[in-house]
Amino acid sequence: MQTRALLSAVRQLSYEKGIPLEKLIDILSESISKSFKKKYKLTPNVKIEIVKDDIKIMIEKEVVKNATDNPLQVSLREVQRKYDKNIKEGDKIFIEANDKDFSRSEALIVKQLLTQKIKELEYKAAYEEIHSNLKNVYMGTIRKKDEKGNIWVEFEKSIGFLPVIYQVKNEPYFANKKIYFLLIGIKEDVTKTNVIAILNRKSPLLVRKLLEKEYNEIKEGTIEIGDIVRQAGYRTKVAVRSKLPYLDPVSTILGPKNFRIQAIVNEINGERIDIINFSEDPKIYIPRVLGNVKILSMDLDFNNKIAKIIVPDEQLSIAIGKEGYNARLSATLTKWKIDIKSESSIKRKTEDKETVFEAVNVSEDYNLEEIEVKNIPSGFKK
Repeated sequence: MQTRALLSAVRQLSYEKGIPLEKLIDILSESISKSFKKKYKLTPNVKIEIVKDDIKIMIEKEVVKNATDNPLQVSLREVQRKYDKNIKEGDKIFIEANDKDFSRSEALIVKQLLTQKIKELEYKAAYEEIHSNLKNVYMGTIRKKDEKGNIWVEFEKSIGFLPVIYQVKNEPYFANKKIYFLLIGIKEDVTKTNVIAILNRKSPLLVRKLLEKEYNEIKEGTIEIGDIVRQAGYRTKVAVRSKLPYLDPVSTILGPKNFRIQAIVNEINGERIDIINFSEDPKIYIPRVLGNVKILSMDLDFNNKIAKIIVPDEQLSIAIGKEGYNARLSATLTKWKIDIKSESSIKRKTEDKETVFEAVNVSEDYNLEEIEVKNIPSGFKK
């Protein structure tokens, strides 16, 4: 038997697949036992011993007076001559397998069983890698963009799939680029052999998890993230508060000259992040959330939760933001309807085109059934 070659192959598998050698030796023992069962309808106990650069495959056999064709029996005379004169009939001993025990046909069966078991282990490891990181961020390497524009990503043990609907418009996805993704679900490909992580780059939860990852103050709970809203590719607004009266949460997160927040901004491709100190008082909180806007007057209708705000003409577009994003994000974060008018429209007693902005429903529940994952692109297999 070419046991040296077998050990070398097992060690190579351990290195390539990242499976501990001890685990592969256990699988090998199990596979040899199953190969016997296939051939002889008998299931022996198998023990494998590693001796320097070789292995010994030991099979438990019963000592009988006269051995028959049963491969799990050995004659009393033979074991007393070869091993120990004190061995008695009926004893069971482990004996090193010979060519008859472990022929070429058994070797092929063992190889098939070993390969199958390793695939099962890889599948389980891939599933665990994804499942343990669901609703969290995980770094992956972009590998391919398919014909429909979906992005395929490589993780350490698994595969990621970023559908077009969860991509940020105009965000570059270059091959071999390493970035963080939010893992939102698990799927199998059509062959049922690969487990695939469904990814998201648009979610506000992505930014929340990046902040939690980056800042010890957030991990330790001295700074809390309240609500967070996002228009991916344009702006994210984050409400924070400090549990320590002497700690300013905004300046702590931003850092000198916004240096600390820059890593997060870079990760989301330069998207603006507004860090806002939360206040229970809407008179204070709403202007903070709107940002660097001069407010001439603000009337709060507490019954209907509408904030009626007047700003200078030249600041109306800033207050509303591109396509109304700033005002809508502010309404979503504050949970107040925001009615923004320009100073001149009030004087003229005319209405601006769109003045009332309402909160947008933000949910982190995804309908993964609508995500269709077809075959993994050729040349990209885990």
